[in-house]
Amino acid sequence: MQKTSSNAAERLQISPEVAQILSPQTSAAQKMKAARGTLPMSEVDRVYAQFLLYAQGDAALKTAILDTLRQSSNNALRPILKSADHHPRLLDFLARARINELGTLILLRNNPAVDNATWIHVFSHCNYEILSYFCDATFSRTFPPQVCAAVLNNPQASDEMIQQIRQPVVDFADTENAQSDREEELDEELIDFSADFEETQNISKQKIVLELDISEKIKMAMTGDKEWRTILVKDSNKLVSGAVLKNPRITEGEVLFLTQNRSTSDEIIRIVLLNREWLKSYAIRHALVCHPRTPLAKAMRFLSTMNEKDVRTLAKSRNVPSAIVNSCRRMVAAKQRH
Repeated sequence: MQKTSSNAAERLQISPEVAQILSPQTSAAQKMKAARGTLPMSEVDRVYAQFLLYAQGDAALKTAILDTLRQSSNNALRPILKSADHHPRLLDFLARARINELGTLILLRNNPAVDNATWIHVFSHCNYEILSYFCDATFSRTFPPQVCAAVLNNPQASDEMIQQIRQPVVDFADTENAQSDREEELDEELIDFSADFEETQNISKQKIVLELDISEKIKMAMTGDKEWRTILVKDSNKLVSGAVLKNPRITEGEVLFLTQNRSTSDEIIRIVLLNREWLKSYAIRHALVCHPRTPLAKAMRFLSTMNEKDVRTLAKSRNVPSAIVNSCRRMVAAKQRH
């Protein structure tokens, strides 16, 4: 026999305000306001109302709820995401809605109320950035084997991640069985995660950065995509900005852009100067010669590798130290004598 939403709501221990929104007597307009988060109520009540309305609502309500959740900040959701007092199904709802939202999953990571089935779904379907953040040396110690094995079913997982998860090897059939058993326990009328639920979008990574501590920023700088690198290389903490250049996915073009940017920090320039591979690039060496934070001795050393056209340009430049200008003038004069 199918259970009613009111019974489910009682198990969720909702407030009278939320119960009123769910009432058949409440107008569609009021329910839409609740879905959009425009009714005067606490953040906790708002999320519980959206959770239950999503289960019983039509397509328009579901769309409004997902749009609102995508626009919510992790700071606003923090009291729910971090608290073990909230129902596991609600936490599952938020994890699925914001599956590619790193800040949300970081807050959920240490919440003991989150079911393994939630993490199995997350690691089976999340994007590469989420996997790269979580799949580190501590992953298999933080999550049970059946959760770790979910990564094996994610097409975004790299060979390195898969190799790490397979030690020890876990039969993925066990993972699928565990997920199936858990899903059978969920009330069908309460949670109906349809295909459109998976099509959530990221909140700006600029907002996520504000909620990460230094160690988390460093980790993301070393593993994140180009957008993450562009954001974190500007971080005021040298450990964070410097970590971007240790990211194996950073391209020579990105390094060139940094060396051509006159506001790039001393630390970034120092790291570039230590990398022999990057210094093989003529364009990078030329940019370093012109950069105001390149040590003069280093810049002077690169002059001998510059072509005649660039040496002549530097000899007339007002944007490099006078020592470089004078050296270039001597090089031009010597060339003319021969």
